[in-house]
Amino acid sequence: MFQKRFVLCTCAAVLAAAVACSKQSQTPVSPGGSSVDTGSPAAPDGSTLKATASTPVSPVNNAQPDSLVLVATQSAGKFVSIPLSYEFEIFNASNTRVYASGATAGTLSGNNVSHTPSGAPLAFDAPHTWRVRPVYQGAFGPWSATASFRAPVGGYQRGTELFDPLTNGPSPLMTASNDVTWMPGVGVRLNSKESYVQWTFATPCTDCEFSAFMTNIGNGSEEYKTKVMSMMRGNGVNITDNPYRVTLDKRTAWADQGSRIRYTMVSHNVANEPAGGPQSWNRTFTYFWNFEWRNGTSRLRVMEGGRNGRQMENLSGRYAGPYDPTPHILRIGSVGGRAGSDTNPGTIVWNVWFSPNARPVLPGDR
Repeated sequence: MFQKRFVLCTCAAVLAAAVACSKQSQTPVSPGGSSVDTGSPAAPDGSTLKATASTPVSPVNNAQPDSLVLVATQSAGKFVSIPLSYEFEIFNASNTRVYASGATAGTLSGNNVSHTPSGAPLAFDAPHTWRVRPVYQGAFGPWSATASFRAPVGGYQRGTELFDPLTNGPSPLMTASNDVTWMPGVGVRLNSKESYVQWTFATPCTDCEFSAFMTNIGNGSEEYKTKVMSMMRGNGVNITDNPYRVTLDKRTAWADQGSRIRYTMVSHNVANEPAGGPQSWNRTFTYFWNFEWRNGTSRLRVMEGGRNGRQMENLSGRYAGPYDPTPHILRIGSVGGRAGSDTNPGTIVWNVWFSPNARPVLPGDR
């Protein structure tokens, strides 16, 4: 009798375990619990993936970041651990979707996932909302709650530090501009020799870096000394006679100049003009221009293909310090002199950095 009861109990236990294992063996990521199938009946919230919802971390509550990075808590499968991707969406003030990331792994850190919506066509300095949901093999989890933020002002200025991406149209950081075309998500195009974008600093930056990305730079045939960046003291004295003159040139092939890279730096009326060898330019390439002046030494580096590309030129020279123009005028393009303006026409510029600090990796850098 005891043996019969033992066998009966054992069989019941095995049967219960088999049923439990059968239930656990289902892949619980769709409402049916059997497979990842976007055709399966959706949950009431429209999701087809059994995963937890993310929670927006930043920006939230109408915060206005200097640069936009979307951060949310990570989702997780409700029954099994699965490698999730994420989809981020941004909406403008009219609740029109202006950005969708598609499935992306994002950047994982601790319990959070982050995503930088590069090139998102945000309305300048305006309210927006965003949300995120998990994605796995074509199935979608629930959307997070919607979070609100105000789009960046197009950069920032803190004392003598400036970041202006130039991709969201004219920013309040600028003090002037002339004959330029704003290209959303791309940059600003300098249309003619009279073109420029200008910033003004009441306090000079005596040991600093001035850098930017550019494209549409060709060998050119303009019969003047084409320039891409410049600085001076803003006291009404033109660039030719200015005691604090800086011009960064991309010369043309005119008058046997060989499309050279060169610069002029005048500080306390003392000039230094390093020049490089002949160059060949390609209008489809990205070029990174970086000019620094620190402790009496100035240096211009130009990289082809982006910040970490091939070094085209590395020029340096001494200057009479300190370089302290007051006010300190900064320009993309040239400033006028006796010979007139000399901006290199057609150049497209973005992500201007001006600071006593070394340039960080900024959104939109290449």
